[in-house]
Amino acid sequence: MKRLAILASVLAVAIGSANCSNSGSSLVSPSSVDASTARTDAKSSGGGGKGKPGGGGTTGGGTISLVMVNDPNSDALPNFGETATFQVSTTATVYPYVTLNCYQNGTLVLKTSNGIFATSLGQNFALGPSPAWQSGASDCTATLENWDSYPKSITTLASTSFHVNP
Repeated sequence: MKRLAILASVLAVAIGSANCSNSGSSLVSPSSVDASTARTDAKSSGGGGKGKPGGGGTTGGGTISLVMVNDPNSDALPNFGETATFQVSTTATVYPYVTLNCYQNGTLVLKTSNGIFATSLGQNFALGPSPAWQSGASDCTATLENWDSYPKSITTLASTSFHVNP
C-alpha cells in the first residue's frame, strides 16, 4: 500500500508538472498554515459531481476548504499568481488528493492534482500562471478525491468552488 501511495504521489507531481508550471511551491502541511487569516468565498459540500462546480452526490464523503499560503497583499482572497492549499477531512482514505480545475470564459486554463497528506511531494497550488492562463480572473473548482483504486478509478468525495481575482 505504501508503494502505491508513493507511486501515486510521483504520478500526481508528473501530471501537475505536465499541465502547469507549479515552480516555487514548497511542501506545507495545511495544518501549518494559519487558517484564521484565510478567507474564501468557496462553498464546501459533502459530495461533489465530477467536473461540476459545487454539486452532485457521490460515494464517500469529506470536507474541503481553501487556505491561502502566499498572500502578498494580505487581503486573504485568492488572486492570480498567489499560492493556495486545501484543508481536507475524510475517513474514506488516508491519502486524499485534490484536483484543481480553473476556467476562463468556459475554457480550461489550469488542471493540476496534489496529494494532501504528510508524505506528499507537494501540497500547494499556484493560482496561475499556466501555459493557458497568463493573466486575469478565473473560476476554479477543487475536488477532494480518493485515489486508492487509481488508475482503475478515482472517487470524488467533496468539492469547493471559488473565484480567483485578476
